[in-house]
Amino acid sequence: MSDSKQSAAEQISNMDKLTHRTLITSPENLQYSYYLSPDFNNKINKDVPTLMFLHGYPDDAYMWAGAVPTFLSLPYPFIIIDLLGFGDSSKPVDASLYNYKTQSTSISQILDLEKVPNNVIPMGHDWGSATSQRFYLYNKHRCIGLCLLSLAYQIPSSQPFDLKTANEETSKRFGYPQWEYWNFFCRDDAANLMRKNIERFYEVNHGNFPSPIPEEKGRDIWMREMFCTPHAMDDYVTQSGAWSNRIVDLKPYAKDPDLFARFKKRMTRDGFEGPMQYYHSLKNNTMLEDEKAILEGENGARIEVPLLYIGQTGDWVCRTDLMDDAKKAGLASDLEEKVVEAGHWVLYEKPVEIAEIIKEWLGRRFPAGK
Repeated sequence: MSDSKQSAAEQISNMDKLTHRTLITSPENLQYSYYLSPDFNNKINKDVPTLMFLHGYPDDAYMWAGAVPTFLSLPYPFIIIDLLGFGDSSKPVDASLYNYKTQSTSISQILDLEKVPNNVIPMGHDWGSATSQRFYLYNKHRCIGLCLLSLAYQIPSSQPFDLKTANEETSKRFGYPQWEYWNFFCRDDAANLMRKNIERFYEVNHGNFPSPIPEEKGRDIWMREMFCTPHAMDDYVTQSGAWSNRIVDLKPYAKDPDLFARFKKRMTRDGFEGPMQYYHSLKNNTMLEDEKAILEGENGARIEVPLLYIGQTGDWVCRTDLMDDAKKAGLASDLEEKVVEAGHWVLYEKPVEIAEIIKEWLGRRFPAGK
């Protein structure tokens, strides 16, 4: 179970309390799906921050469902968006459409339609963190705060991204190739293999594997084994190589059959082809010129609003110490950091703890009506 007293089915039903809407954005003609807190349009005003929640891969807006009860108890109106490629949003297979700037423009159109004031606090997990960061950088006039989960602030770079180089550098820095799984994710057959072996891919994401190394004192190293070890994810998903006859134990929350059932139904219906474009978009440097443009602006890469970062001890890809890069560069002067004992998918594992951390930060830094 998660730290919520609700079952997965009960958490999923929390979303029924929200209003679901869609918008066809221009000029790309893409549908975006989103959920509004009750009486959203009557509650938005310039004196009360508007919270905007973005999920990551391979999730959808329902990733936030376990935290919704806490958010509903707060005085802040909120919106939860299905990012492109997920949920009821469009799922194009053109990597350029997953560009941060393009998505930020689409999200702005949603906020314009709903008449949201320039008082937004983007909050994102994983790719939702990346999108929240860039939404802030492209729309500083709209935002008064920022909250990042799992993925720390990724400083814009004028240099092209090279996967081989990135893995070589992180191997030297951390002792393992941080982005090794991208070699599998960016293969032409990856989406089909995930769909055909969807239960195995679910296990890849939500497994629990205590380290047998005495010095690591039983720390869960499953993510490091699967995401940061050459060929491991491919072998596990396809039941070949070293993982041909092995099944990992799941984290307690992931054993809830309703959580897996919803994931299987959604991804069998939607496929992985769209979601994989996030990785192709960065690997193929579709955003390089946009990143350069950010750096050319005055204070372009600096986060000038209160920033809350929440990391997890069991996240071997989105390491908690990666926020140090932004701190050393002086790009996040008003930063607060929290670390939770959990894996990467913390909104399933500890939705209540995450919601309470956010609640405390909001109440202290953004008291309603002030």
